Amino acid sequence: MMLAKSMLLAASLLLMTGCKLELPLLSGSSISGPLTLETVTFERAGGPQCPDVAGTTPENIRCASLRLIYPKIVAAGTPAAAAAMNQYIQAQLLEYSDAEGKPPATADELASMFVADYNDVPEAVGLWEMVREVEVSFASEHLATLAIRESGYIGGAHPFSGQRYAVFDVNTGQQLTLKDLLVAGYEEGLNKAGEQAFRRERGLGANTSLEEAGFWFANGMFKVNTNVGVSGNGLVFNFNPYEVAPYALGPTEFTVGYDAINALIPDGSLLAALAR
Repeated sequence: MMLAKSMLLAASLLLMTGCKLELPLLSGSSISGPLTLETVTFERAGGPQCPDVAGTTPENIRCASLRLIYPKIVAAGTPAAAAAMNQYIQAQLLEYSDAEGKPPATADELASMFVADYNDVPEAVGLWEMVREVEVSFASEHLATLAIRESGYIGGAHPFSGQRYAVFDVNTGQQLTLKDLLVAGYEEGLNKAGEQAFRRERGLGANTSLEEAGFWFANGMFKVNTNVGVSGNGLVFNFNPYEVAPYALGPTEFTVGYDAINALIPDGSLLAALAR
């Protein structure tokens, strides 16, 4: 039975696209410094009735598709930094496991697992889809921000989507946190500045109750999360759907400008060159 299933899966998988595109890092854009990269696209679909099969219609389609779009870091401040960033990117793209908890080692294995999960659901109809995209959203002489996005549909009432950020020292490859970038005891000041930026983004007055506006903060007190990226203008925070609000309110992304937290940035921080 397992052999027959494996043969069916192998026969149903179709490699659609695999390409690399050299992207120049243009001065004046949000990307500068030592990073150079290639963009890689991987697409694969499989299932009993995929779009390439004769007679497939929106009514009878039964297929699962995977799409990965990501940068291959060709060079950074050091070869070790490039290797560390590439390793992190691959780990995010391949975050998945089979029924025994085994993670995929390659994009091909990830596609096989995703299609197998679709085929294992007897009532699965229509199109399952998973799209994972990693983008260098900002880079400078010292810092780079990766934006990791995931979206798709695997049944249920809603599609899924989310975005998270990761910040790296482009000269060492170390992943950095707020503790690495700001002064000790930054939390109170950052939460205050963050709440002001959050309220502006959501169109909420200073005295509007967050709870009555539909947001779920512990004890009704605003607090930034750790989903943060570095940009040329400030720290970018993102709350994904369901994180602090119902699905209907969607995600919230807001920027805390460097001028609002200048006192929280020590002179020795890698942020100092951007903020001052």
